[in-house]
Amino acid sequence: MKILVINPNTTVSMTEAIGEACVKAAQPTTEITAISPRRGPRSIEGYVEDYVAAVATLETIAENRGRYDAFVIACFGDPGLHAARELVEEPVIGIAEAAMHMSCLVAHKFSIVSVIHRIKPLLEDMVKTAGMTDRCASIRTTELAVLDIEKDYDKAQEMLIDESRRAMEEDGAEAICLGCAGMGPLDKAMQGALGIPVLDGCGCAVKMAEACFDYGIKTSKFKAFKAPEPKEYVDWPVFSGSFTQVRS
Repeated sequence: MKILVINPNTTVSMTEAIGEACVKAAQPTTEITAISPRRGPRSIEGYVEDYVAAVATLETIAENRGRYDAFVIACFGDPGLHAARELVEEPVIGIAEAAMHMSCLVAHKFSIVSVIHRIKPLLEDMVKTAGMTDRCASIRTTELAVLDIEKDYDKAQEMLIDESRRAMEEDGAEAICLGCAGMGPLDKAMQGALGIPVLDGCGCAVKMAEACFDYGIKTSKFKAFKAPEPKEYVDWPVFSGSFTQVRS
């Protein structure tokens, strides 16, 4: 199968690292392509950046419809996820939803450990939208900026382990969801240090995309994710017209 992994921010090095993590998680027969939108923020750490990145991600999916068997949105806020499911019938998997759902298979409660403190309200909204509030023990943030992670993985790992231990001891977390796509390379080392499941959303999303493909299921178009009605978008041709399935 072919999966398009979209890093909604525009930092090339992070997109490359995300692609490597996804290839590592994928079956040998799965073809992974990792890209960023042509425009948008270098990192996503607040509502404005999230909304701008969501639109850029939707453009990217619209431009690539009919070319892939599944799409992965590789940002832990899952920007544009529900709208993307309207655009195509192939599965669109957000890494946050994937990590949270997978954690619920192996733990009663999970905590999200993420980046800078201002991201917490956005993640709280995302958890609520995903219907995961009752299974989320806590959302813990750190002093890490998104683009700081790959500059010093050892320091990032130390900070994340410390916060994860607090989530375990103070909040009752039985699994940790890494709250940024750039944290993927740290999952196994953290799992070894903590002794509980640590989930990288990128790897989880790839495995879920493969499962949907192998099981032969696609996005339901019955109600919520029905294709948008044909409509003219002023100076936005990629969204104009019909979004019924285009097959290659």
